[in-house]
Amino acid sequence: MTLTAPQRAPGGISRPGLPRGDVLATMMGLTVCLLPFLVPAGPGNTALADVGMTLCIGLALLWSVREHLPVKVPYLLGVAGLLLGGAFAAYVAQAPVGVGLVLAQDVLLLAWGAALALGRHNPAIVSAVTRAWCRTAPVYSGVMAAAYLLGINALSGVSAKDGVRASYTFGDPNLAGNYLVVSLFVMAACKCPQSPGVRRIAYILVLAAIGFTGSNGAMLTLLVGLVLAFTVTRYRRRGALIGLTTLAASVLLAGLVFVFVMPRVDLGQVREAAAGSVPLLRDSFGRSGSSTSERATIVHEGTNLFFEGDATGYGPARTKAALAANQAPYVKEAHNDYLATLLERGLIGALGLLALGLAIGMRCFRLVVGNLPESYAALVPRPWLLAVIGPIMATAAGFYEVLHFRHLWTWLGLVAALVLVLQDQQKKRAS
Repeated sequence: MTLTAPQRAPGGISRPGLPRGDVLATMMGLTVCLLPFLVPAGPGNTALADVGMTLCIGLALLWSVREHLPVKVPYLLGVAGLLLGGAFAAYVAQAPVGVGLVLAQDVLLLAWGAALALGRHNPAIVSAVTRAWCRTAPVYSGVMAAAYLLGINALSGVSAKDGVRASYTFGDPNLAGNYLVVSLFVMAACKCPQSPGVRRIAYILVLAAIGFTGSNGAMLTLLVGLVLAFTVTRYRRRGALIGLTTLAASVLLAGLVFVFVMPRVDLGQVREAAAGSVPLLRDSFGRSGSSTSERATIVHEGTNLFFEGDATGYGPARTKAALAANQAPYVKEAHNDYLATLLERGLIGALGLLALGLAIGMRCFRLVVGNLPESYAALVPRPWLLAVIGPIMATAAGFYEVLHFRHLWTWLGLVAALVLVLQDQQKKRAS
């Protein structure tokens, strides 16, 4: 089968019924199916999904050159800042050659996002990616939840390191939980599976799988996502005033809880009760106090390390080594993208991260207020729910290092494609 490009209407939108580059779309769908399978890992924590991404990038390049397609590289400014900051920090700190692999991962993920953004020209790409994601997540969740309940540790990923928390085939319970939370909102945005009854079952399976990870971060981001999803849905259906009123009410309610309810609750006693209850609660909420204390210590030591340095950074993935070299009492990775960027890529990298965040925020805003053309709206009927994933990942970045999560860049590429479609539609109307 040969690569064929769609015959495009003005604005780059494919006309139905014409060739659509099926090879690239199919390959991207298969790659999305591989996103959860990260263990066993290859050299440099590579996975099968990386092979698929590389092939897709090559196919996308060939297709775009052959058909003279305009190619956008979304998020380029922000990633360029991260790359420049990391390279400069590594040079100044004389970091080991191995840090180059981290920078190569940055380039690969940026290129993967740019390849997905070609969905602007080809609805089949958006269809393949969204359908593959929405079908893989519930099936994967069902299999993994069954493995957990049956005690098949080789499949559920339960190990002595994390107690009874499931890491599945991710190697880390928090990474697994984050992927599943994001998947939940992708399914809601695409209304896939299409049958409401089947979709409810799919939601239940994914929620169960999230629960078995015991990830407090996943639960927090799920709560953030649900509140924002309710708010933006009210905005879309009832207008800006109702949406803002809903958001204000949510913020006020949260404030009242923190001011009047939380001081009256003995969290230590609640944690002790959880620690002495069922094993999953013991290893999740029951240890949240120590986890919070550890993260606070890491932030404190990392902040001191930054101010003791010269603001150029210590090199990508070098936080732990830098803390050890400075004889810090608690040597760990940052587990925080904001702190890690400052420490490892310096002020240049921090500016890059800020530019990346602004680029993502602007695109999410466009999805909340815009209306997709019919061919894309049929694939993503509720794009504003995709936008909710932005604040979810921004929150998660405060206690994970999410910038190298493959599913993050898959979502970013999908968002970029849809926003480019909106821009093409506006140009078409203006001409």
